[in-house]
Parts: sequence; C-alpha cells; structure tokens
Amino acid sequence: MTVFAATKIADKIVCRQCLNMEEMVTAQRGITDPVTNEEVEEKEILCARCGKKIEPFKPF
Repeated sequence: MTVFAATKIADKIVCRQCLNMEEMVTAQRGITDPVTNEEVEEKEILCARCGKKIEPFKPF
C-alpha cells in the first residue's frame, strides 16, 4: 500500500479524509499523484475540499 498524506485530483490537492472510496482506491494503487508526508511537513498545504491544513498520515 502506498503511504500518502493527500493526493492530487485534477489540479487540486485533496486530503485523505475528503477522498471518496473510488478516489482512495485509485490513490492506494498509485494511479494518482501522491502528496507525501515530507511535502506536507515542509510546507502548509490546504485541502481543496474541506480547507483544512493537511497533516502527515500516520498508519496504525
């Protein structure tokens, strides 16, 4: 499984919480462009859907 904090859909960056099931599966398969934990730690990136700051993803 690909670890990512968010993904790029069209020209927008969307956080994991805002992804629908189809988008999540596509992102996990590596088809979309991921936004890595390192990228969100380096600069503040806001989700295009909810407007919240994207935090690094920490798997269980």
